[in-house]
Amino acid sequence: MGGAKKSTWIGGTVFVGVVLAAAAWFLLISPTFAAAAEVRAAAEDTRAQNEILSLQVVKLKADFEKLPEYRAELEQLRVQVPTDARLADWMRQLDQIATAHGVVVTALTPSAPQAVVPAEAVAPAAPPATDGTATDGTATDGAATDGTATADGTGVPAPVVSTVPDGMVAIPISVTVLGPYDGTVAFLHDLQRTMPQLFLVSGFTGTAQDEAAASGGKPATHVGDQELIVTGYTYVLPDLFATPAPVDPAAPAPTLPGAIPGKNPVVPIPGR
Repeated sequence: MGGAKKSTWIGGTVFVGVVLAAAAWFLLISPTFAAAAEVRAAAEDTRAQNEILSLQVVKLKADFEKLPEYRAELEQLRVQVPTDARLADWMRQLDQIATAHGVVVTALTPSAPQAVVPAEAVAPAAPPATDGTATDGTATDGAATDGTATADGTGVPAPVVSTVPDGMVAIPISVTVLGPYDGTVAFLHDLQRTMPQLFLVSGFTGTAQDEAAASGGKPATHVGDQELIVTGYTYVLPDLFATPAPVDPAAPAPTLPGAIPGKNPVVPIPGR
């Protein structure tokens, strides 16, 4: 009888111990392990972010050391595409080229600036169907017919998208020069290739000249001379990062000068 009671107490004690162990695991130990795992994961993420930031800091430091080089490159680019029209400088460069090649600028006509709009990209036509393609002309394995894979799997190369900086404008200019044929051809070459300020030639017309005396602002011409009319564009990119001087809102407004005592401001001043 006593042995049965002892066995019952032992079994009850074991059961209570198991219940307490399970409760401790689910209520205390398991949440603690989960929280520790979350902390370890957060620490790993933080460590990875710190490594990325360290690499960025190293790159920024290297870029900062190259800042004078970047500024010099920017100034060189601003000579080619200035922040304002600078037509006077452009015309001086044009006159230097004309003088170097023995031609005379007889007309120069700039027009109103116009915004530069990028040309719409046109998707290239799909390549012709070859072996291994479906009846609709698309590759059955999602690859181009020449064996090169594409991003969308259609076999058609993606169109190239042209971008233009915000605020960029083009100034149409027409230039007419007169001189020897070789000189006008060399002038046209240097106008587009060696001008410090970029100039894009969009068209030109050459007219052969006969023997003629100087008249109407044109120099004398000889047989074989050429009048060359060149049209094109020079470009301007305003400095969008330039900010006006800040205005202090607390600064007092300027005051107008007061009336002079004893003087009527309505009475006109007598002339001499």
